[in-house]
Amino acid sequence: MKRGKLPPLSKRLEAVKEMVGTCNTFADIGSDHALLPIRMVAEDLCGSAIVTDLRKGPLETAAGNIERYCPEKRDRFSLRQGSGLSVLKKGEADVKAICGMGGLLIAEIIAADLDISAEGRLILQPNTSLPELRVFLWGKGFSIKNEAGILDAGHAYALMDCVYTGEKRTVSRNSIEAIAGEYIGRKDDKSGIPYLKALEKKYAAALEKITCADDSKDFKGKSERRAELERTIEEIRRITGT
Repeated sequence: MKRGKLPPLSKRLEAVKEMVGTCNTFADIGSDHALLPIRMVAEDLCGSAIVTDLRKGPLETAAGNIERYCPEKRDRFSLRQGSGLSVLKKGEADVKAICGMGGLLIAEIIAADLDISAEGRLILQPNTSLPELRVFLWGKGFSIKNEAGILDAGHAYALMDCVYTGEKRTVSRNSIEAIAGEYIGRKDDKSGIPYLKALEKKYAAALEKITCADDSKDFKGKSERRAELERTIEEIRRITGT
């Protein structure tokens, strides 16, 4: 069967692919359509790919896409239905990607199979609850080695490259490290500045909302929240130099 032309990845998935680089076995957890592992295998960025999803339907879609776009390398794919990392064996995948879901769910998936999570690299792309996920990772002994911030179709996404070191850190979820990470937009890499500006806009909107709210109830709590938002915005502006 002649393969179809490889479909383009979204800017978000292209960024994930770039962060993964090359590996022996790539596991895409909650893969859905399997376009990312298909590109990884088709471009020989990995020797094999494990495609997982909780539901049967997405795996059927993934199987169809493999036959459409990469039939000559179908034997390099393994499709598995199950929850999170539970479908993997120890030492089986040197890079595992968990992308496109909430940060709290990603934390639950990692915590449920810590022995698997602690092997190799984790590439994470949470859609929500970034500070909470970072705090969770540091508290469990994971190190965030690198991050990237991108804008795609009007949404801001942060990607994290993590490894388990066993060195635990206690960090407040309200700290700038938890909110904006420790790499995005820093030093000579300014590619993450648009992401940080979008983050600043988000916190500025939250500040405006709380400023315009009725202060007659919980005045102290709202005052503390305003001060917290103002500090965050100031820190982001310091990083971006604006």
